[in-house]
Amino acid sequence: MKLFFYKSILIFCLFLLAFHFSFGYASKKISSLINEKLSKDSIQILKDKIKDELKTAVEKENYIKPDDAKLLNKFLNKIKSDLEKNK
Repeated sequence: MKLFFYKSILIFCLFLLAFHFSFGYASKKISSLINEKLSKDSIQILKDKIKDELKTAVEKENYIKPDDAKLLNKFLNKIKSDLEKNK
């Protein structure tokens, strides 16, 4: 009976260690990745990229191609008609 008890405790401890090393490591890695992506420096870099893209978009004469505009217009008209039907 003692041998069964000792084996059970050993298996339980090994299970806890395996659980800690597998999921503990993964959770630490994920949290460090989140902290890295949400740091003030990376947010500032992202803001600068967005501003640059907006500046280049404002300088363009046409935002979308004419055939894309026609397709979007048809799609929006379809949505409007569906909304009017379902009032």
